[in-house]
Amino acid sequence: MKNKKIIIYILISIFIFIILYKEIGKNIIKNKMIEYLENKNYDKSDIKSIDVSHYFINKILSYNEWVIKVVYEDEPTSIYFFTLKNGEIVDDGVSGTTEKEDLKH
Repeated sequence: MKNKKIIIYILISIFIFIILYKEIGKNIIKNKMIEYLENKNYDKSDIKSIDVSHYFINKILSYNEWVIKVVYEDEPTSIYFFTLKNGEIVDDGVSGTTEKEDLKH
């Protein structure tokens, strides 16, 4: 019975650590993304949304652990993807319904 309690406490601790890692990481990376965009001369009013996602499976498979999706106010039908590599924000592509030659960012 005592071993079961220890295992349960360990599992709960791991679960809490994972949640904290993801939530704190999302906030840190979102702030880095805002700083990155400001350095590229974008204003907060130019950005419709910034969504940061984390995927543990990507880390295991050697893909990008963090995916950042940015939607600009003047181009709401396109999603620009960024990621974090070596602590730096890097472009990772774009998707949406805007024609390739009409992309603004």
